This record gives sequence, structure tokens and C-alpha cells, in this order.
Amino acid sequence: MGMYGERLGRGVTREAARKYETSVTERARRERWQASGCARVVSRKYGTVVVPHGSNFAALLNAAEVWGCDWTEIRDAEVWRAGAEDKPVPMPHII
Repeated sequence: MGMYGERLGRGVTREAARKYETSVTERARRERWQASGCARVVSRKYGTVVVPHGSNFAALLNAAEVWGCDWTEIRDAEVWRAGAEDKPVPMPHII
């Protein structure tokens, strides 16, 4: 077993490392969607959506997820404070 063997360290396999990476990514996604603030994200291409807001970048990530695009496609979108009456859309289910 050389440098590119099946083990990454003491008892850590590639499968376990991938599973850990997925769990970290999913946890970050859930935390992003559970932010207490709300923002209105406005895009010329996709329209307007109200999403949870922990930061402007997190709001862009949430909006991109709702619209089914990569966040780099909406870098020109504007992030505004949502009104008190605005409610964020629910977290999309990713299959």
C-alpha cells in the first residue's frame, strides 16, 4: 500500500471520509437555512425570493438553491433586508 492506498489514516477509509464530508456539508446547509434573519434576494434573471439570512453570502446560497442554479450565476443579485411581514420560503428538498 503506497501513498494512494485505500486507507487515509488509522482506520479512516475513503468511504468514511466521503461520508464525513457529506455530513459536514449537510450540517452547514441546515444551519444556513435555520438562520434567524430574513433577506429578499433580487435577481434580474430569476426574480425575487425571501430566504433566511445569516450573511449576504448565505442568502445568495439559499436563493441559488431555491432557483436551482449555482450561486455564481447570481453574483449580481442584490440582497435586501426583508420586511417584517415577509416569511422565508421553506428549505428545498434535495433528491
